[in-house]
Amino acid sequence: MTKSLGWAELVLALLAVIGAVACWNAGVRTTEFPAVPDVSPAYSGTFYSGSWIALAALVVTVALLLMVDGVRRLLSTGAPPTG
Repeated sequence: MTKSLGWAELVLALLAVIGAVACWNAGVRTTEFPAVPDVSPAYSGTFYSGSWIALAALVVTVALLLMVDGVRRLLSTGAPPTG
């Protein structure tokens, strides 16, 4: 039971990392501006959405906790000592 739960946590951690990448990509938007003759050169501007970036950071934190607990469950040999 413990080992299967460990594997499930590792799979959930992988899915969380994929979700974090999706959140990060949703939070970064780049816009290209063309050159205006005799006024300004071409340039690009990047907009960062703080809520999407914060959600990505939260999801990565949860993924790391899931990975740590999943590895702990896979490497443990038996029931923890009591008292």
